[in-house]
Amino acid sequence: MSNSTFRRGLMLLASVSLALSSCGHVPLSGEAGLSSLAAAGEPVVNELYYDAPGTDAGTFIELKGPAGKSLSGYTLAAFDTAGTQYRTITLSGTIPAGGYFVVAQDTTVANRNLVNAGADLNNGAGSLRLLKSGAVIDAVAYGSPTSSRGEGASAATTGAGSALARVPDGSDTDANSVDFRVQAATPGAANGGGTGGGGGTTGKKVLFDLTKAEDAGNADWRIDGAYSDYANALRGLGYTVSSVTGTSITSTSLSGASVLVIPEPQNPFSDAERAAIQSFVQSGGGVFMITDHRVSDRNNNGWDSPEVFNGWDGGTPASVGSTLQASLNSDVIFGLGASFNSSFSDPVYTATPVTTHPILNGVSSAGVYVGTSVDVLSGKALMGTGGKTYLAVNSVGAGRVAMWGDSSTFGDNTYSDGSTGTYNNWPNLSNATLGKNVVRWLAKDL
Repeated sequence: MSNSTFRRGLMLLASVSLALSSCGHVPLSGEAGLSSLAAAGEPVVNELYYDAPGTDAGTFIELKGPAGKSLSGYTLAAFDTAGTQYRTITLSGTIPAGGYFVVAQDTTVANRNLVNAGADLNNGAGSLRLLKSGAVIDAVAYGSPTSSRGEGASAATTGAGSALARVPDGSDTDANSVDFRVQAATPGAANGGGTGGGGGTTGKKVLFDLTKAEDAGNADWRIDGAYSDYANALRGLGYTVSSVTGTSITSTSLSGASVLVIPEPQNPFSDAERAAIQSFVQSGGGVFMITDHRVSDRNNNGWDSPEVFNGWDGGTPASVGSTLQASLNSDVIFGLGASFNSSFSDPVYTATPVTTHPILNGVSSAGVYVGTSVDVLSGKALMGTGGKTYLAVNSVGAGRVAMWGDSSTFGDNTYSDGSTGTYNNWPNLSNATLGKNVVRWLAKDL
């Protein structure tokens, strides 16, 4: 992000501004007024299991509704990411005494009430609607469909082996991102468990660092500021989100956390802090390093975020105490470095996947609004453009790390002082899905 007088720090030419406008998100409802659909006494879509490990088998769609209710006249309509309907499932029978009705892909699904191969929905992103005589009763969108047919913001997408479930059962706030959690599949049983393949999502602690002046100058990478949409989206997935405050990160401040997010730090880490973070990862924690371009020194102390992650460049500041010179040393201890080959005059890029990875489920592209590339010394490059990497990951000890090359990607246009800015990048492209998926992968929930 460019270091300018704008709070968001993006000094862009008119042509770039137009490009950003063209990346604006599609409204999250397929039609105006699509909310409060499930009237009293009507069933809702309660759980979706659409991505089994390997070749899909045992997938299902679960409804929750009044026991004994007839489903005659009800259908399920499935939509692809473009909002085009690709499947209709005609329902029959009645909802059992427990209140759960399971439409199973095959006979391997426990507690099944109806078998229909069409219950195997598209992976990644899409929508599903429950209709009664053609009228929409309930709607769910997951991932980042380009044309949503759900309610409010889309729910997360799942990794192979996990389900998407309302928690608690039947809850309906008219926002899919709030109502649904990723968890282990529970056909015909109560929701609220953890994710398949990695432990429980609900209650896991995600910390956003605020000890390194991440809100200095024209930056506001705070969970009560420009990263508030990010934090709220993670809470919607069941995580507990808070900030690390004070002046240093310690083993005590990281105790009990699953993920540490470091968004464009402006002050260096001490040797003791580096040791605490390295131990946190080695012991199973996840760290998300979000960097930015060179000369993005927002508190005028001579450090910018690439230096904070990699270590002092020997030039700015003019001198640095020995316990701060290495700073995080991320290129050495984690195998991922923030490139020093960038500046505030770099153009806006759109990064796209260069491989397959669970983080990329539902991700087609993400914006780099003047950032820096990632040097991958060990690990795996996931997204890039023009021969450069902008997202990379690595496994270190029992933990995981990720680095992304721009702080603006996950920012909204609300600030901690109550003001509103110009650029809201969170809903653009697949930015939101990417931000959530990185944390889920780091927490071993994806």
